[in-house]
Amino acid sequence: MQKDNYKDNLKEALRNLIEVNKSIFQSLIDVSMQGELKDFNDSVPIGEVHEFSLELFRNSCDTNIQLLVGLMQKVEETFESLRNLNSIVLEEEKDQDYDYDNLF
Repeated sequence: MQKDNYKDNLKEALRNLIEVNKSIFQSLIDVSMQGELKDFNDSVPIGEVHEFSLELFRNSCDTNIQLLVGLMQKVEETFESLRNLNSIVLEEEKDQDYDYDNLF
């Protein structure tokens, strides 16, 4: 019984890491829109939607952006280590349409 609770808590920790990276990614966008991407941000009409990938930020010259990218990478490494060490498959991963590559 205790082992099940332990593994359930690890699964919850993994889900939390996913949410942490989503939050950091949103911060990357927010900071960039007031920094390196300010001209772009100012030219985009209100309501227009754009998608960003982490690749856009990996080559940023902004030290703050690079620190956030590094943090995201560390969170992803920790996620992978915990998942692999404990042979955990999240319920979300069992879904055929699950896009694991876009978690981080």
